[in-house]
Amino acid sequence: MCRMRWIPLISVLAVIASGCAGGPTAPTTATAPTPAQSTRGNLIMVYMALENAGQGAHGDWQYKVTVHLSETGGVETAVTNIQFQALFASNILATETVVPVLSVSANSSSDEALGFSADTHVGDLSAVTVKMTVQFRDANGNIGSVSNSFTGFGYWDY
Repeated sequence: MCRMRWIPLISVLAVIASGCAGGPTAPTTATAPTPAQSTRGNLIMVYMALENAGQGAHGDWQYKVTVHLSETGGVETAVTNIQFQALFASNILATETVVPVLSVSANSSSDEALGFSADTHVGDLSAVTVKMTVQFRDANGNIGSVSNSFTGFGYWDY
């Protein structure tokens, strides 16, 4: 009777030993390494819009430029400074520097609207060019900037 207990134990030990002795093993699957997370925020200017906001109380002309910013680096980003210049043909309408309070969450978008005034009334906004530089700092302390120039306001591409 005592021998009967040893037979299953010997069978189990034989199976374990055959696996260690180079017997068949279960196939393994290779796993792809996970990509490293970005440690740097990145802003891009997707588009810009320009509106004629009408004549001001002092006879100057009011305009509003809106820039659509998109964060593509995967890190929350704070806009620290926006510099822009609006041109009508070769005439400078306005040159402004703005320190906005604007955060753009990781992998998201946000709009920033900026107003400016000019002595010149522009009836055809498609003749205006806006040059802009946006400076930013990401949540990891990295500093960056993006510059772009937009023109043809009022035209639609479909």
